[in-house]
Amino acid sequence: MLNKLLPLLIALLSLASAFFWNELNLKNLNEAKIPLRNNQTVITEDDASYLNHYQRLYEKRTKYETNFDKFSSSIRPPGYGLFYYLTLKFTGISNALFVLKIVQCLLFAISVFCLFELSLFFTKSHWLALITAIIYGLLPLSIGFLYYTLTEGITPALLVISIYLMVKVTTEKEVRFQLLYLLFAGGVCSILLIVRPFLILFLPFFLIGLFLNWINQKCLKRAVLNTFLFLLLSISGIATWQIKSKIELGKWLGLHPIYQNEIAGVFRKPHASLWALFKGWESNGAHFHETIVPFWEATMTLDTSQKQIDKVIAEIPKNIVKSIGKQELIWAFRLYQKAIIAQNPFYEKQQLMPSYLLKDEQRAMKNFDRLALKFKSKNLYQYHIKTPLQVSKTMIFHSNLSLYQFQHTYRVTIWMETLRLLCFGIHSLAFLLLPIALFALKDARIRLLILGVLSYCFYLLYFQRGIEERYTLPILPLVLIIGVMTFNYLISLLKKIHCLKK
Repeated sequence: MLNKLLPLLIALLSLASAFFWNELNLKNLNEAKIPLRNNQTVITEDDASYLNHYQRLYEKRTKYETNFDKFSSSIRPPGYGLFYYLTLKFTGISNALFVLKIVQCLLFAISVFCLFELSLFFTKSHWLALITAIIYGLLPLSIGFLYYTLTEGITPALLVISIYLMVKVTTEKEVRFQLLYLLFAGGVCSILLIVRPFLILFLPFFLIGLFLNWINQKCLKRAVLNTFLFLLLSISGIATWQIKSKIELGKWLGLHPIYQNEIAGVFRKPHASLWALFKGWESNGAHFHETIVPFWEATMTLDTSQKQIDKVIAEIPKNIVKSIGKQELIWAFRLYQKAIIAQNPFYEKQQLMPSYLLKDEQRAMKNFDRLALKFKSKNLYQYHIKTPLQVSKTMIFHSNLSLYQFQHTYRVTIWMETLRLLCFGIHSLAFLLLPIALFALKDARIRLLILGVLSYCFYLLYFQRGIEERYTLPILPLVLIIGVMTFNYLISLLKKIHCLKK
C-alpha cells in the first residue's frame, strides 16, 4: 500500500515545491522592479510570437487581419499558442495566464508520477525509482520555466507522459486497453511535436521500440498495423499544420519557420547564413545575438559606418579574423548592411516582402556561405571537434537553476551555493554518464531511449550549436533515469570487484 502511495505523495510534494519556488521568484522579481506579464508570468522576447496572434484569435476570431499578420503569425509552431488559446477560451484574458501557469505546474506533477513509474519499469527497483522522482520533482533544477510562456513550460511533461503511455501499451495484456493506451500515446506525442517539432528526433526510436514489442509477441500483422497507427497519430498534428500552411500561405513551412522571405526583420536568410559562419567557432548563441542585433538595428537607422563593422569584428576571436581575413569580413558586413537597408522600406511600413530574396540579400547570403565553407575547410579541428566540445561544456556543466532568485537574489548565501553545487553535480554527472550507459545498460528498451537522448544531444551540440540551457530541459527527466541506472550499475560493479579482491 505504501509503495503505491509514495509516487502520488512525491508528485503532490513536487507540485507544492514548484508553486513555492516560482511564486517566491515572482515576489523577488517584483521587489527588483522587473516587469511581469499581468503580474503572473516572466516576460521574454519570444512571448509576442507565441501569444499575440492567439490573443487576437480570441478577441477578434481571426489570427490575422492583414496579409502581413497571416505570415507573421506562422513563424512559430502552433502547439503552444493553441495551449494558450484554450486557457483564453475557458477563463478569459484576465485569468488566462494564471490558469496557464497552474496547468503547467499540474502537468509537471503528473510527469513526476509518470517518471517514477518509468523508472520503476526500467530499474525494477522502488528505491531507484524514488530517488529519480525525488531528484526531478523536489530539487528546483526542473521547474525553471513553469511560470514562463515558452514551450519549455510543457514539453518535458509531454515527453515523459507520452513515453509512460507507450510503456503502458507494451505492458497491458488486454487488447482493448492496449489500443486505448496506444491512442492516448499517439495523441500526446502529436501534441508534443506541434509544440516542439524538433523532438521528432525521438519518433524513430519510439516506433522501433513499439514494433519490437509487438514482433516479440509473434504477430507481424499486428506489429505493422499498430506501429503504423502510432506513426499516423504522432505526425497528425505536424501534417495538419503543414497542410493548413500550404493552403493559407502557398508554401510548406518546415519544422523551423522563423526564416521567411515575406517577413522583414532580423531573422532572414542572410542572418541564417551569417549564423552558419559564426557557429564554426561560436558556442554561445546569446553572444552571437548580442553582437549582431545591435549591428542590424544600427543599419536599420541607416548607420552604415565602419564603426559598426569594427564593433562586430572586435567580438570575433583574433585567430578567426586572421583565418578568414579581415578585409573579407569587412566586405561581407558591407554586403550585409546593403541587404538590411534593402528591406528597410518593408520593415518600416510593416509590409510583406516578395516571396523571393532581394538581390542584395542574395549577394550577402552567398558571400557568408562562401566564407563559412572557407573557414570550415581551413579549420577542420575547430569546426568538427573544438566548437562542439565547447557547446557540450555549455550544455552539461551547469546547475539548471535559471530562476532570477537563484542567479541574483540569494546568490553567495551558504544555502544557495550548497543547493547550486548539489544541482550542478547531479546535472553534470547525469549527462556525463550517458555514453557509459549505452554500453553498461543491456536492456534493449532503455538502449533505444539512450540512443534517442544521445541523438538529440548530438543534434544540439553539432548541428544547432549556440544553445541555451533550456534546450536540454525536455530530455532532463530521461537523462536522470538513465543516470540513476548507470550510477547504480557502476556501484554494483565496484562492489563486485571489491569482493573479488577479497
